[in-house]
Amino acid sequence: MSGLGATAGFGGLAEVPKERPPAVAQGAVVDQELFRTQFLKAVDKTENGARSLELILKVRNMGEQTKSVGLVPEPGPKVNRHGGFATTLLRVTPPIEADNSPQAYVLGYGVQSGQLHPGITHTVVVRYDLKPGAAPPAQITIDVGGFVLDTVSRRDQRELWQIKPKRELPQGAGQEGDPVEPAVIAQVTLPVRPEEG
Repeated sequence: MSGLGATAGFGGLAEVPKERPPAVAQGAVVDQELFRTQFLKAVDKTENGARSLELILKVRNMGEQTKSVGLVPEPGPKVNRHGGFATTLLRVTPPIEADNSPQAYVLGYGVQSGQLHPGITHTVVVRYDLKPGAAPPAQITIDVGGFVLDTVSRRDQRELWQIKPKRELPQGAGQEGDPVEPAVIAQVTLPVRPEEG
């Protein structure tokens, strides 16, 4: 048998099974490099007849500068490589039947903010306003991304925190703003519990 035939004969050319990201339990901390995030709970909330699903997180900024909470990405394979914290909330399964894009904000002493200050643990709320008549699922799984400190490109040698890519960050001139396919570093499953507002 030839080398290629032997390799194929023993299954060497078979597709390698995809590695699943680590499953993380409710309440455990996910190390995202720039942030340490604890996924506390998912709450089915009703206020004034309107229903929402809220994710309650504890997020600690491990960097040296204030960072933006940012926006939860639109569904799709790529995200903004220069996004904020919420950009790392890559996918929720099953999809939430929301009326609009989710809101992500810091909640402290009843006040909403969009800033994550260094060295401080913040409560972050990600709120999905449900469509009329829609009900949240019994549980959700969140694909979580991370950050990497890397140069912006070969011509822009500044090292900035960027969304950790599945492969390499685009480094060519003119690719500084290109979206990336993010790496999923963890999957967090949360039961959805009812809470009246």
